[in-house]
Amino acid sequence: MQTVIITGLSGAGKSQAVDILEDFGFFCVDNLPPQALMTFIDLCEQSDIEKLALVIDVRAEAFKPNKDLKLLDLKKQRPELNILYLDADDDALIKRYQETRRRHPLLLTSGTLEDAIHDEREWLKPLREAADNVIDTSNLKTAQLREEIQNILQNNQTPDMQINVIAFGFKYGVPRSADFSFDARFLPNPFYKPELRHLTGLDEPVRDYVMNFEEAQIYLKKTEELVEYVLPFYQSVGKYQISVAFGCTGGQHRSVTFAYLFEQYFKNLGYNTVLRTRDIEKDREAK
Repeated sequence: MQTVIITGLSGAGKSQAVDILEDFGFFCVDNLPPQALMTFIDLCEQSDIEKLALVIDVRAEAFKPNKDLKLLDLKKQRPELNILYLDADDDALIKRYQETRRRHPLLLTSGTLEDAIHDEREWLKPLREAADNVIDTSNLKTAQLREEIQNILQNNQTPDMQINVIAFGFKYGVPRSADFSFDARFLPNPFYKPELRHLTGLDEPVRDYVMNFEEAQIYLKKTEELVEYVLPFYQSVGKYQISVAFGCTGGQHRSVTFAYLFEQYFKNLGYNTVLRTRDIEKDREAK
């Protein structure tokens, strides 16, 4: 039975993830008490359910500090379970709560929405660290979330490593899901070349300009060597998906150049790769 545990911050998109997994044929149950987790999974296996998705979050009192996290115990016993953790930055979460006018589950005990989000992050920190996959939904539309989840499901059918490569702009925030984050802001900026300003790192003239500098060539090579070196160690501990992010000021030129070339390098080595240029349209609209 393929089993996905959906967890993460309140307001980060767990309900959307459930809808997506239902479309993929999963039997979904929301707000299951962690104490009933092992028994319920056993029952589902006896019922010949092939795909199961369970939502577990801070609505269950078991996630309070110093409580026994049954989910972590189950993960040790059954490492084939996939824990999908949905995250988002504070600004995105606050905006969503303001729009929906829903109450955060920790609001009564924490006092303010900001404090509730902070407390929830602390409570769920061990779970985030144990997660097989972390998705930062801060800037994701529903279609993009669907694509991310689909990639995860496809990856979990095979032991092959998947490398998610993200290009981002520092002025829009660092992706929280990144296992590695590399800064390309020290390189000359194509933005100041009028003939390149309207283009992106997906366009060859921009890539030619950025990679014409020796420091850019060396930097790219070292990032490739570093990640290629550590991949076997990730696999040895059962982690088959990593996220590598490249950032520049706006997320349009230098970061996209590096992300594109980095993704091509590992794709040519035979890895499953996914490229996402997070902030290109956002940066164009800002200009």
